[in-house]
Amino acid sequence: MIRESILAGGILYVIITTIQVLGRPSILMECVVVGFALFFATAFYLTRKEHTLHASEAAALWAAVLLFAVYGMFKLGGAI
Repeated sequence: MIRESILAGGILYVIITTIQVLGRPSILMECVVVGFALFFATAFYLTRKEHTLHASEAAALWAAVLLFAVYGMFKLGGAI
């Protein structure tokens, strides 16, 4: 059930991104990059290798935390 929900969410986000391109054609390359990223991220959840999936989820979580911390440091330093 969870995997199907993630798949449906990924498809929905790709549709939303495509609709945004129709309104603003200048972001076409961004749509392509985001579409591929969403496709691969969504397709990865369909794997049956639980250990690989868990390790990738942990890596993605820590990457998000570290990127948020870097953003905070840049914001605090006045670079952003």
